[in-house]
Amino acid sequence: MFKPIKKITIATVIGASLMLPLEVAHAQATPAEISALQVQMKALQAQIDALTSQQQATQKEVATVGKNVVTRTPAGDLLIGDTTLSIGGYIKAQATVSNNGFSNGKASEIVSPGALRSVNSNQGSRTSMSARESRFNIGTSTPVFGDTLKTFVELDFYGSDNQANEYVSNSYGPRLRHAYGSWGKWLAGQTWSTFMDLNGLGEIDAFGQHASAIFVRQTQLRYTQPFAGGSLQFALENPEDGGDPTLVLSNSGNLVARDSKGDDQSVPDIIGRVNFDGSWGHASVAAMARKLSLDDGTAKDSKWGDAYSVTGRFPTFGKDDIRLQANYGNLGRYMGLLAYPDAVVVDGGTANGNIDGIDAWGLSAIYRHYWTDSLRSSLTYSQTGLDSSGTANMTDSYDSAFINLMWTPITNTTLAIEYQRFKLEEVDGDNFDLNRMQVSAKYDF
Repeated sequence: MFKPIKKITIATVIGASLMLPLEVAHAQATPAEISALQVQMKALQAQIDALTSQQQATQKEVATVGKNVVTRTPAGDLLIGDTTLSIGGYIKAQATVSNNGFSNGKASEIVSPGALRSVNSNQGSRTSMSARESRFNIGTSTPVFGDTLKTFVELDFYGSDNQANEYVSNSYGPRLRHAYGSWGKWLAGQTWSTFMDLNGLGEIDAFGQHASAIFVRQTQLRYTQPFAGGSLQFALENPEDGGDPTLVLSNSGNLVARDSKGDDQSVPDIIGRVNFDGSWGHASVAAMARKLSLDDGTAKDSKWGDAYSVTGRFPTFGKDDIRLQANYGNLGRYMGLLAYPDAVVVDGGTANGNIDGIDAWGLSAIYRHYWTDSLRSSLTYSQTGLDSSGTANMTDSYDSAFINLMWTPITNTTLAIEYQRFKLEEVDGDNFDLNRMQVSAKYDF
């Protein structure tokens, strides 16, 4: 610990150094007295220099300590020197009751088209309780070279089902959701795709699960240029194809599975978005170009695909709002949790197959009504369809509907109950449907 210097010490020394010459002036000094006085003056000057040096060192120490003191910002974050540290997330406990025997690991909580195909109308209801959606995040914000450097990392617990255990410990593997840094107008790392607008999700307890939701997180390099009333964004993002599943058109004219795994591509997905915001609400338009490739060591082909998305959020009456979304094009893995394949491989019986992109469309409307300041409901309908030729077990249409009641009795706490309806029909006429009730308790921190 440093010891503060008493200002009276320096003042006393300086005062003494001023008084001595005055006393000498009133008497006739001898050479010996003058010599002694000079020695005393030098000693006093040395003391003054030492005290000044000590005071400067103390001030420097105070300044250094101040930079490392941890304080709180008005928002409750931690301020460490020039860096603001934010810690957040939520705990969410949920329970679902599903019909048609819908329960197969993680799919019992997340309804995807692939999981929906597992339902069996000959089976009864299933109950699942979990806290896997809980998440934890850390973010920082630091002034750097006239702009702000931000970082953000977030985890949830929807990791591999091989790491899940519901027999004794109910433990689940953590999963990376976000990990990115941004400085000024640039962002690099994993986060929501630039093709995705969070305004298109709405307040649904089954987060991101309505049929036409654009829902992808991936690594990207993004540039954002703000302008009056909005922003323009451009990004290069991780390319991947494969679907649910990738299909081959055989000589008999039927599509059969070729490879259910996705393949990395040679060219990043290229995405542009323009956002408009004002007191009237929010509107956004996005376009994407993708190069789909087939290269399995035997067959080799590639084709460019394109897709488009329009979203809007508009206030209506009081605190109510409506959210609209329309998507079209080579959406593949970007829409509806892999409802439609990115592409099919057309095999004419030769060694060289050809790849064709699959076009689909999706529409959704979400209306949120506030009964009181703390009680609200959202009504959601979402519909998608195939806009390319298909056969066999390719998805022909996928629809969903939700209605919920959400209550915030105290700050940072939301209790919810939601009815969910899913229906999928394949090109060959097979169809699968699911009715589900979900209740949850969510605690933000």
